[in-house]
Amino acid sequence: MKDKNSKQIKVIRTIKQVQNRRILLDLTSEISVIEVEIIVLTKDPAKQKKKSLKGALQKYARPEFISQEPNAWENALEEKYGDR
Repeated sequence: MKDKNSKQIKVIRTIKQVQNRRILLDLTSEISVIEVEIIVLTKDPAKQKKKSLKGALQKYARPEFISQEPNAWENALEEKYGDR
């Protein structure tokens, strides 16, 4: 991104926790200017969506094998080690 004077603008996007009304922001070594602009956007913790893996493997589901699930572990062991 470039500003009106055709200088390269560096952007850092991060989420920080406010402690005692203060935020600590470590700048990368790439930012060596004297002055920066800081914009603060508040986040509502109640509206944050919880991350979940529920349904992530649904595309691999095989409904025809659901009835075999209760004994799947025993059947797998029997198939692999049954002749010993």
